Amino acid sequence: MRNLLALVGLAVIGFGGLGWYMGWYKLNVAKSSDGNIQITTDVDAKKVTSDSSEFLKNVSTVIGSHVDKAGQDAKTATPNTAPGGTPGPITNPQTAPPVPGMPVTPVAPGPIPLKAPKSN
Repeated sequence: MRNLLALVGLAVIGFGGLGWYMGWYKLNVAKSSDGNIQITTDVDAKKVTSDSSEFLKNVSTVIGSHVDKAGQDAKTATPNTAPGGTPGPITNPQTAPPVPGMPVTPVAPGPIPLKAPKSN
């Protein structure tokens, strides 16, 4: 929770500093004749909307150029080897050639007979 509040505070301070730097608003502090302090703000809403729309336009241009570049790279790139996950041919164990030096046991067709366990 404390980190979230720190993030919100950082965003508010960052937006305030950016707005002041970009000239979106002006703060005037004046002391009146009776000793009270007056703080007045002047917000230039037209400048805020034009700057933000220009920023979004620039961001979309940058993202679009990166997407186009990635698309071109994908079209020109060819794989050097076969895909690693491609399985080879599958052979049936009954039709596989015998291994030299190993005894060959014939496989009887049909079900395998099971013996009941011995009871003591």
